[in-house]
Amino acid sequence: MFWLFGDIENVRGKFRNFNHSGLTEFEDSGLVQFDFVSGGMGSLAYTTSVWNENYESSMTIIGEKGTVKCGGQYMNKVEYCNIENYTMPELPPSNPPNDYGPYKGSAANHHYIYENICDVLSGRGPITTNALEGLKVIEIIEKIYQLKSN
Repeated sequence: MFWLFGDIENVRGKFRNFNHSGLTEFEDSGLVQFDFVSGGMGSLAYTTSVWNENYESSMTIIGEKGTVKCGGQYMNKVEYCNIENYTMPELPPSNPPNDYGPYKGSAANHHYIYENICDVLSGRGPITTNALEGLKVIEIIEKIYQLKSN
């Protein structure tokens, strides 16, 4: 989200713990609304209170020139793409989910980050992100969680 739209402000949210009280130090469900500093607005809805398996992860971007929804059980599909003067290319299949035994998680993509670290340290390629971007993501998470203490 930060990579696409930048920082957020005017953050509002609600948080609840429906099925994990006492089991985790954070809630299992939340609704967050915010404005982007660069213009526009956004929202997040999340829960880990789904029985047995991931239900869905998705991001929908609606703009004056088009709409895109990335979603699926592991946010591994472009489910909708309607953009002015753009034809969606055929995409290769996504990676399978991480398999943690009794639980399957997000698509297995962490190895790309580790490969980039090795490439950068050995001089074979450029870095794909930087510390400032990582710090900004942490700051956005902190802005959201500051709502819990207000």
